[in-house]
Amino acid sequence: MKTKIIFRWPVLFKLWEEHPSIWKAMINIGILLKYKTLKIDKLPKKVTFPSSTYIYVDPNENRGRAILLTGGITQNRLFKFWSKSVQECSPDLIIDVGVNYGECIFSTIYPSHSLIYGIEANHYLLGYIKKSKEAHPNQEQMTIINALASDKIEGQKVFYIDQHWSGTSSASYQPSHNMIEKVSVSTVTIDSLFKEITCKTVLFKVDVEGYEAFVLKGMKNLLMNCESAIGFIEFNSDYIKQSGVSAEEFFAFLQKNFRIYIYLEDDTLLEADQMDFSHLQNTLGTKYIHTDFILVAGKEVLDVKKHFSSESDCKYTL
Repeated sequence: MKTKIIFRWPVLFKLWEEHPSIWKAMINIGILLKYKTLKIDKLPKKVTFPSSTYIYVDPNENRGRAILLTGGITQNRLFKFWSKSVQECSPDLIIDVGVNYGECIFSTIYPSHSLIYGIEANHYLLGYIKKSKEAHPNQEQMTIINALASDKIEGQKVFYIDQHWSGTSSASYQPSHNMIEKVSVSTVTIDSLFKEITCKTVLFKVDVEGYEAFVLKGMKNLLMNCESAIGFIEFNSDYIKQSGVSAEEFFAFLQKNFRIYIYLEDDTLLEADQMDFSHLQNTLGTKYIHTDFILVAGKEVLDVKKHFSSESDCKYTL
């Protein structure tokens, strides 16, 4: 059976990069319909989640405006995965790599014993992240780090801040439009942060626009030393290639270190532990793979397919 990915295809993202003004106009239409105004001073500065926690956003930035439109839930799969994993696994250590405005890390309330870390390379977002952290019930357990998570500590590395859409800022590639700021960011590895920490259960999310391979290689010791780990990553074969790693090579690395569950277009999950990359491409009906993976290492603490697979329509938003 071939299942085509219809929500994330190369032409769509090519248009996204080359014609940002079109996307800004589309977002503006949504803002106008929802809030009856385009005046920045009239728009909300924060969004409240179902958990009653909230995040602050920049209503002048396109992704901030998109968060206003979606009520903070820009990625339905991730929102469901994160809240259920916190509830069911009660993790000791929680890591959000690629915080952006924090619609993952600040979306729920955590157990009192959890250590919570967020890593974000875009310094423009830190003020909003700080305000959201200070308003969160678990603020004392949270640590926010302004750095680029990588596979080794190598001083400063080039990072491309996308001023059109903060969510596509990346160390992997430079978007083709001209709304880019090139900056230098300090690098850090996950393993270097947690040398002195022992934990049973780790929950993590990595969404870094093609740089995922470097992040995961930089947390191998942590994953080997914990009893169980469950994580959520974005897999974009085009962005991964632009980081200098082949998507096939990265997929093989994931198979060696994790049990892999892949989201299909209808939000059901495909187990892919024994599937080679060409088989995966054939199954999905496309050479270009852009979807989400759930990764499990060590002891399985919950039934992944039971908790996260859905027969409902996919509502993933950009």
